[in-house]
Amino acid sequence: MTSGYRSGKAFHMILRFTLFLTLVFVTHQSFAGDIQAAFQSLQNVGENWEPDGAVCEQLARLKIRAAYPENQYTITGDIEYDTGALTIGELDVIVIEKSSNRVILVQEVKCWKNFAGGLEKAQSQKLRFLWHLGKTPQAMRFTSYDGTKLTAANFASSFPFVFVSQAGGVAKGFDEELDLNLSEIKQLRMQLLKCQDQGHCKKPDQE
Repeated sequence: MTSGYRSGKAFHMILRFTLFLTLVFVTHQSFAGDIQAAFQSLQNVGENWEPDGAVCEQLARLKIRAAYPENQYTITGDIEYDTGALTIGELDVIVIEKSSNRVILVQEVKCWKNFAGGLEKAQSQKLRFLWHLGKTPQAMRFTSYDGTKLTAANFASSFPFVFVSQAGGVAKGFDEELDLNLSEIKQLRMQLLKCQDQGHCKKPDQE
């Protein structure tokens, strides 16, 4: 009797733990090497897929979307900044809390064949941005392609600055990684470009 009770209790504990792991697993959109699933999620985004980093940046946005619901947060990116005539740098992905208009997350996305080179570049871009934010905040101007309005004041509170790569990057020093490897990302990019060229996928809005 006692043995059966313990077995039943153990079973329910295992079941609850399994359900917990399932919930954790689905908190972000995962493709786990499935190029077709990624294609279906991106085919109507209307992005210009010509730049090499465009697919990676959009995949990074998709990956965090479940954690930052649209009614509370704005997920955007490709934010260029300058202090005069020339662009100094770009922020790949940022998350803005709508209630406070504060930036609460910045991601630098690097899908490079050389993980070390990509990480070094991401680190230098972070340092450059934070230096200007600390030294010349009033002079900083931000330009977005989707109309998002930003000033240095939006970055006044502390926020994590996360480095993201293709699959395999965490073991090389990145904070997070995408579900697709570099070869799969290149295949996905070609598939999206071909689809746009054939008129089956949404193209970038023309000015």
